[in-house]
Amino acid sequence: MKTINQIRLAVLAFMCLAMLAATPWALYYYGLRELGGTPDLAAVSIDRMQQQALWAAAGCAGEPLLEVLDPFSYLLAAATLEAPPPSSIFAWRIASAYQHGHLQHTGMLWRQLSGTALTIWITRHWTMEQILSKVAQADQARAPAIALQRQTVE
Repeated sequence: MKTINQIRLAVLAFMCLAMLAATPWALYYYGLRELGGTPDLAAVSIDRMQQQALWAAAGCAGEPLLEVLDPFSYLLAAATLEAPPPSSIFAWRIASAYQHGHLQHTGMLWRQLSGTALTIWITRHWTMEQILSKVAQADQARAPAIALQRQTVE
């Protein structure tokens, strides 16, 4: 009888650990599902010098380097208050812009969950060149609107 209880306890402990291990991936899945899709790549890729200039303008040192994220590493970094890798800053900009027209539910929790999931997805499926090209494309699209705002204020 004692052995059966020990086996039951071991199975229960294993199931709890398995559920705990699956939780970050489940949150990732639900966050992506909330968006109903993913952003398109930039129409045109930027060259190496433009990539380096965009990287440096964001205050990042060295060469543009993509650090691939996964739900575990993202949660661990958040729990330890570790600074995110520079590449995730650019991925987050893409994810945030994409959310504006694609988020199915409103609310801060859904926005954070889907933004985080899409940031992870972008670092897992795009190259650094593709990420920086998409950010440059978004910056070019916003430039006329920003210039118009400045003219209106002056």
